[in-house]
Parts: sequence; C-alpha cells; structure tokens
Amino acid sequence: MTKFVGERITVTTQGEIPAPVTFRWNKSVFTVAEIIVSWFDWGFPAGAMQRDWKTRRHRRYYRVRTDSGDIFEIYFDRKTPSGTGEWYLYQKLDGDESSAA
Repeated sequence: MTKFVGERITVTTQGEIPAPVTFRWNKSVFTVAEIIVSWFDWGFPAGAMQRDWKTRRHRRYYRVRTDSGDIFEIYFDRKTPSGTGEWYLYQKLDGDESSAA
C-alpha cells in the first residue's frame, strides 16, 4: 500500500546532475542503493490562474530503493520561495509498485 508523506527532507547528493545518495526522514538516515527511475514534472498546479513558465512546477522526481529494500519517491523542487530549491519525500511505496511510473 502506498503511503503519502509530503514532507521536506534533507538529502545528500553527488554528481553534476545532483542525484540523491542519502536522505534523512523521521530521525533515520536512508542510503540510496538504486535509482529505479527519474522523471521531470513541469506541469501546472491545480487551479493555476496563469499557465506560463512562472507558474509551472520545476520538479525532478526519483523513485529509489534504499539499502534496506524500502522504496520511496522523493523530488527536488527547484522553484521555492528561498530560491535554493528543496527536497521532499513524496511517498513510500510497496515493493510491487516499484516499476510503475
């Protein structure tokens, strides 16, 4: 069963295109063993009055498997009020949902 989380998390990354290596959630640190799939979301929020580049989402999602076998979807939101971007834990998935994107 999928568990929606929707919480900001702390992530360590590596690489030119920052890929998640570890993340902290609920006082635990999870190590990413595998990035199963990644994708971009450049859609518009529900009810957006305008549909232009300023109101568009700028998120990169990652479905990851941790070294403990847990599967999570996390994303980096580049368009935040701080301007620096923030990481979020979107949801925790069951193992049988890992290949559906």
